[in-house]
Amino acid sequence: MNDPELLEELEKLRWELEQTENLDDEARQRLLRIIADIQALREREEPLLTEHVQSFGDQLTDSIQRYEVSHPALTAAMQRLLEILSRAGI
Repeated sequence: MNDPELLEELEKLRWELEQTENLDDEARQRLLRIIADIQALREREEPLLTEHVQSFGDQLTDSIQRYEVSHPALTAAMQRLLEILSRAGI
């Protein structure tokens, strides 16, 4: 999966995560794992199992719900990434 828009949004999310100061370490690590997992997905040639694909969306959705009030810029970046993944069928 080689989608330039996805790569751009991953970089934007990574940047927003770096700029977010008052985010607890657990949440930061969780989001870094999501970014790394999606990056690994980009580099795969063969499709993932459905449960892995659903996991990305579920994790992003959960993070959006948790941080939408306290970290709006970060959640906006997660929302854009979720939309791209959804359009790609992930």
